Amino acid sequence: MSRAIERLVVRQAVHLPSTTAAVITVLQTVTNLLSDHPYVIVISLDFSKAFFTVRHTTLLQKFAQLDIPDAVYNWLVDYFDSQSLTLHEVRWLDFLLCQISASIVQGSAIGPVSYVVFCFSTILVVD
Repeated sequence: MSRAIERLVVRQAVHLPSTTAAVITVLQTVTNLLSDHPYVIVISLDFSKAFFTVRHTTLLQKFAQLDIPDAVYNWLVDYFDSQSLTLHEVRWLDFLLCQISASIVQGSAIGPVSYVVFCFSTILVVD
């Protein structure tokens, strides 16, 4: 049920292409280029570990800047709160000073979209 809701949010609210659509586009482009050229060079990058570097607070600030309905934003906040993985802890002696939640669940429908929003959105911070 959770994955179905994720896909619905991605398709209806965020409007970014899926991984499958991106692969189909690349395949179509390569096929078209091969009709006029003897070879085509494709460079692919693996960002799988990059998903572990996304801080939820920063990501949610960037989602807040997008023109998405409040209900969708609130769902995203709840989603990332429930998916929270504490990868980093700051300790002094036996005292836990701070926990940093970071990571996007790989294999989820919202994961790739979240990473794109994280990388390509800008935040204006006013102190």
